[in-house]
Amino acid sequence: MVRVKICGITNLEDALLAEQLGADALGFIFTKKSPRYIKPALAKKIIAKLGPFVSKAGVFMNQEKEEVLDIASLVGLDLLQFHGKETVSYCNQFMPQFKVVKVCFPNDSVKTVLRYQNLDALMFDIPYKEKQEQKKTLPKDLMKFVKAQIKKNKKVILSGGLDPTNIKSVAKLHPYGVDAASGIEELVGKKNKKAMQNFIERVKNASS
Repeated sequence: MVRVKICGITNLEDALLAEQLGADALGFIFTKKSPRYIKPALAKKIIAKLGPFVSKAGVFMNQEKEEVLDIASLVGLDLLQFHGKETVSYCNQFMPQFKVVKVCFPNDSVKTVLRYQNLDALMFDIPYKEKQEQKKTLPKDLMKFVKAQIKKNKKVILSGGLDPTNIKSVAKLHPYGVDAASGIEELVGKKNKKAMQNFIERVKNASS
């Protein structure tokens, strides 16, 4: 079964709905560069209302180790997702206390990606600018690598421009998980109930 992470949670209503619809993980973005940034104090209040079977992920980008740990402790995170230029040694500092996911982008070489294989999972994403330009695919060499990793049962998470209209074909690749944010929103930071429901249902149906 392909797991579903709903990212960019900014309010309690969306968090509870995602949990009710069957999301496996919720993502809270703690980098102020993101339009979906959430203050740690608010994230803490939201997480306190969630059940224990939903994983709580914190998304960080090029932040100091101490800041990440302070937020993770305050909020009560289960896993850390690094979305910037974090090195292997930087990521390793947080294991095994937390599950650690490193995000990789189309300009990353296969050699670069391989350096992070000891982490709990790798996420393959498309930069925001490229999503806007409709460039929603990874280059052929990286996509070939991703498919090979999935066949080896490596924990691969696919992201980048995913929405209810394109998720079936992605879910059929049987990655460990998929991640959606902007593709299921009615406006930035606010999820669309029907889109989120369709997204989660289509992932579960395509991967069952």
